[in-house]
Amino acid sequence: MPEDPAHSISELSDERAAAGERMVEGVGVAPGIAIGTAMVFAGESFRASKRRVDGDEAEEELARFERAVQRAERELNKIATFAREKLGESSAEIFHAQTLILRDPELHDDVAALIRDENYGADFAAQTVFDHIRQRMAGSQSEYLRERANDLVDVQNRLLRNLQQSKAFARIEHERIVVAENLTAADILLFSRRNILGCALDFGGPTSHVSIMARALGVPAVVSLHGFSQTVEGGETIILDGFSGRVTLNPTEETLAAYRERDAVYRRGLEARQELVPLPAETKDGHRIALRANVELEEELPLLQRYGAEGIGLFRTEMLLLAKGRPIDEEEQLAVYQSALRATRPHPTTFRLIDLGGDKLLPMAHREHNPFLGWRGIRILLDKPDLLRPQLRAILRAAAEGPARILLPMVSALDEVKRFRALMDDAVASLERDGLAYEADVDVGIMVEVPSVALTLDRFASEVDFFSIGSNDLTQFTLAVDRGNDLVANRYAELHPAVLSLIELTAKAGARHGISVSLCGEMASNPRVAPLLIGLGLTELSVSPAFLLDVKRAIRSCSKKKMTALAEVALEQPDAQSVITLLNTWLREHVPELAAFFDGDS
Repeated sequence: MPEDPAHSISELSDERAAAGERMVEGVGVAPGIAIGTAMVFAGESFRASKRRVDGDEAEEELARFERAVQRAERELNKIATFAREKLGESSAEIFHAQTLILRDPELHDDVAALIRDENYGADFAAQTVFDHIRQRMAGSQSEYLRERANDLVDVQNRLLRNLQQSKAFARIEHERIVVAENLTAADILLFSRRNILGCALDFGGPTSHVSIMARALGVPAVVSLHGFSQTVEGGETIILDGFSGRVTLNPTEETLAAYRERDAVYRRGLEARQELVPLPAETKDGHRIALRANVELEEELPLLQRYGAEGIGLFRTEMLLLAKGRPIDEEEQLAVYQSALRATRPHPTTFRLIDLGGDKLLPMAHREHNPFLGWRGIRILLDKPDLLRPQLRAILRAAAEGPARILLPMVSALDEVKRFRALMDDAVASLERDGLAYEADVDVGIMVEVPSVALTLDRFASEVDFFSIGSNDLTQFTLAVDRGNDLVANRYAELHPAVLSLIELTAKAGARHGISVSLCGEMASNPRVAPLLIGLGLTELSVSPAFLLDVKRAIRSCSKKKMTALAEVALEQPDAQSVITLLNTWLREHVPELAAFFDGDS
């Protein structure tokens, strides 16, 4: 057995190229390794011809459209039932949402207008309306809205197939790695009946429904492969690495052997991981760490119990709004927040208030020259109390279900916290006047993601109950590197000693004032970084659910004393690469079973 399978793989690069092996880089969104035969899935795509009908045929075309809607709705209900049985109610909600799209009155009105006024056939009218909505979503600057456009494709194809009375497809073979431009949530759910080994997709991101489904089903997945499906014929041997995001086509025997060993190590680790679920995240010398989960959608709530999360450290509530493309009312928000609190109690749920701006623009927002430094986070909420008020009321009402915390995004001035406190008092008073049940004793904290805030936290301590470090933005503001700009992406380094110094300063400020400090950025989900963060003084981490147990294992592998010593050495390093080398060495020494999967270049 190689001592370090990952290193064995990297050392074979020249031989692999000579043998015709090809490796492409994407984004790993569901952990695990799949080795098997590629099967290219072209998807179900239907297009309608531009057919005109006579005026007296319009009513029959409308009736044909309604019958197709009913058949599509029955199909979605069946899939929802399957999803509920296999994954629980929250996963079934994806398909209920697609049913709501089918039943949208505006969609029916637009289709009817094209049939009656323009004399188009039902299938072309439906296609035209769906195309128009989808193009608007696909052209949005919001990554989340672009990913939701894929849901519309699924509904559109399902409806057109029923209009054209084609048969449903069922051509996925058993135990294959599916390669496709994209998949819908329904696709991957149905394919799981065929025991697919993994998915390699050209499009998609970590928050797309197919990614969430893959994690829930335990299917390794890599997305954002940018045209990879066009280069695969099917039948080739393929290796899919859901950790690193690497996909290897036509691997050599040496690469296969290295990955098989790596997979065996991972599978042995899976059994040991389950034993960690009921155990505390505690260092060897008895320091307890609160290990919580980052959540974006209600569908992820079942993962909390599966991976033993002690509550939610970051609930990104703006995703509820972005998913619908419109403000959601108080009652809609109340239902979601209550579900989250019921899933996590007695542990807390931290609701980050709607965080728009930057790369998450409101549909009506205008373009800014530098959106990450512009109108975003708490600035929008204070300027738009009509957006903030229903959310505050919903959280305060839901807090009766369990311990809730409110997290303010993108705070850059103390005055913003004071103005928020006044609006929170107004929300409490309005609930009292309305005679509604609520809980006013809700902790309020701030995101520490602006360097000026990290340097003056003593001034914020009397106004807030907790600090939460947003390491993604803190890194880009500290290093003056736009993390969404490809031209400078290689300069983005979250392990830069300057960023680490600000994290340490924040931890010390919290300790001075008896205020808890957590970190909810991507770096907390990497097991090699978690011991460093604890060594810097953090006592709470909020992590992507799929990585909770690996982070817990890293925490339990060593003493707090050694982690503190690790942090002291890291702070003295000249640059981020030196810190990375230090952490990789540390991981191999203390948690060798994880080193093969989580060390690397960044």
